[in-house]
Amino acid sequence: MYSRCTIDEVEPREIDGIDPSLRAIGYELRPEKMRPGVWEYEADESNNLHRQEEQEELYVVLSGSFEMEIGEERLELDAGDVVVVEPDAWRRLTAREDSRLLVVGAPNVKDDGIVADEQ
Repeated sequence: MYSRCTIDEVEPREIDGIDPSLRAIGYELRPEKMRPGVWEYEADESNNLHRQEEQEELYVVLSGSFEMEIGEERLELDAGDVVVVEPDAWRRLTAREDSRLLVVGAPNVKDDGIVADEQ
């Protein structure tokens, strides 16, 4: 039928090695074919440069603003902007201010991310 939750009722999680915190709405909603999450960034915080093994990802800026690297390109994203990135494209987001981002990966594959070796 359907599942429902409110973003703010899902407790934020800290993940080792990743700066932004995650509100795992997918864990609450349990969708079968996609993997949604809401990431909360503080100003100047970045995620790891990464790509996905299988998941195509949809990014929706809920609040704030970001600079997004996709390969060699740089995009400026503001609240309301939506981007879809193919699995094998390297990407990284940096918040320009305190920001909130909805990310939906499909298919629903656990631990699909591949982090760049930045030595």
